[in-house]
Amino acid sequence: MTIIALFALVLTLFSLMIVESFDSFYFQRQTKTLQNVAEGLSQTLSAYPDKTAALAMASSFSAVHRTGLIMVDENGEQIGQSEGAGISFVPTEQLLKAPELQLSEALRGKHLAPARIFFTHQPNNQNGTIQLLAIAVPIELSPDKQGAIVMYQAIEDFDDTVKEVRKLIFVVGVVGFISTTVFAFFLSSRITYPLRQMKETAHRIAEGDFHAEIPIRTTDEIGELAASFNSMASHLNQLVVALSKEKEQLSSVLRSMVDGVIMIDEQGKVAVTNPPAEHFLRDWTYEHPDEPIPLFSFYQQVVRTGMEVTDEIPAQGRIWSLVMIPLTDREQIRGAVAVLREITRERKLDKMRNDFVANVSHELRTPLSMLQGYSEAIVDDIAATPEEHKELAQIIYDESVRMTKLVNELLSLARMEAGHVEVSLETVEVRPYLERIQRKFVNLAREQDIHFLLEFNTTVEKAWIDPDRMEQVLTNLIDNAIRHTNEGGTVVLRARGEQTLLLEVSDTGTGIPQEDLPFVFERFYKADKARTRGKAGGTGLGLAIAKNIVEAHGGTIGVQSKLGEGTTFTIALPDKHKQKT
Repeated sequence: MTIIALFALVLTLFSLMIVESFDSFYFQRQTKTLQNVAEGLSQTLSAYPDKTAALAMASSFSAVHRTGLIMVDENGEQIGQSEGAGISFVPTEQLLKAPELQLSEALRGKHLAPARIFFTHQPNNQNGTIQLLAIAVPIELSPDKQGAIVMYQAIEDFDDTVKEVRKLIFVVGVVGFISTTVFAFFLSSRITYPLRQMKETAHRIAEGDFHAEIPIRTTDEIGELAASFNSMASHLNQLVVALSKEKEQLSSVLRSMVDGVIMIDEQGKVAVTNPPAEHFLRDWTYEHPDEPIPLFSFYQQVVRTGMEVTDEIPAQGRIWSLVMIPLTDREQIRGAVAVLREITRERKLDKMRNDFVANVSHELRTPLSMLQGYSEAIVDDIAATPEEHKELAQIIYDESVRMTKLVNELLSLARMEAGHVEVSLETVEVRPYLERIQRKFVNLAREQDIHFLLEFNTTVEKAWIDPDRMEQVLTNLIDNAIRHTNEGGTVVLRARGEQTLLLEVSDTGTGIPQEDLPFVFERFYKADKARTRGKAGGTGLGLAIAKNIVEAHGGTIGVQSKLGEGTTFTIALPDKHKQKT
């Protein structure tokens, strides 16, 4: 459309210029010709003595050139006339009186230029308008008389010629305009077709088809642009592939990380997480459904200070260590990355280590103090009689035995926790084995007025166990049950189960508080916080050793208890096939 509009403007201006130039050129030419003819005729007529014969000759000449001729005297009166062919309708009276003709100036001897004259004459002209090119030139009628010759031509022929030229220019312009339009659309289609292909290819690339290419193989600027576009698409594809690989690698690294990673964008929204971080967010939402995630307060602190923030966050009984650092882009903070690490086990191990040191120190301090005190009593001869010496020596012996037992249990537990539990598995008859253990504690239970029973409710007749190690476990459980059961109470050693052998030790003793149940198998853990050394005294290592022995058999040990109603320890032992597997 731009090409068509430009060509139409140029064609219109060019046509107007040609018509105007042709009109001016033809009018000036006709004017000059008429002036030359008039001047020449005036000189010729002035030279002839017989003006009448000269006028007749001039009339024949003017008729041939379609030129009218009027001769006037010094008063402007018409003395002769010759009408040219095709202009007989000219009103001579009006022509002579026309101010454009300047007849008076010609009678005074001035030579004037032709003038264009317009006037109306209804009878012989339907249009009512007559347009003439007329000139008045002086002529000498006699030595003492001055006249003038008026010559005029109709401009109709000139107008017809101009109309034909205009028509020709219009036809040529229309043909040129149509040709230009066709050429413009052809050129536009040639130019826009590759551009449309580029547009379609760009849309395909925007939709993810980075293998798309422009099928243009020309050597012009469009071809060079297409080649550059294809090269750009190829490099973009390589870049996208590289970014995809890096993204997959980063995603794999994030998924394989034990630590939780959370990225927060500049709007304060969680943008990227990995599985451990999702567990943290889920646990926090479950525990605090109406509270916002605590990371946002740390994020605001990071944005405000631009510094790294570290803290610990408790959630669902676990402890998470938080490290949050800002993400900067051209010195502008555009987000933050939070790394969460669950340190529950570390904190628990620290507590266990501190408790272990405290418990060992406590357990050793008492017998050492007693050994030191009674030894000093013997050295200082405080005991006067042999019986007192013997009593003090017996106390020193008992405490040394207790210390030896504690140290042996510590060594055994350490070896077990290090994975050095040695079990010698063999097939054992269940009933005789349990009856032997029952007989071992019958007298002890009777002395304390406690009923000790054996219940056998299982179809499993043989067990694949280490009899000495398992006896150590059961002995510890039965001993604890007797020590925590009051007089008149009951302790039961029970075997049940059809495919899996379940060994239970139940009592009707004081029971264990619910908050202590998850920790009874830990080293030195005692529900008796006062650590009394009476009937319920112990090292606090027996259950931890029992758990390691049972797990070395491939089994499990659990506890159920209710404060004031009693406690039941249950050992589940797999069959021989599963243990070997």
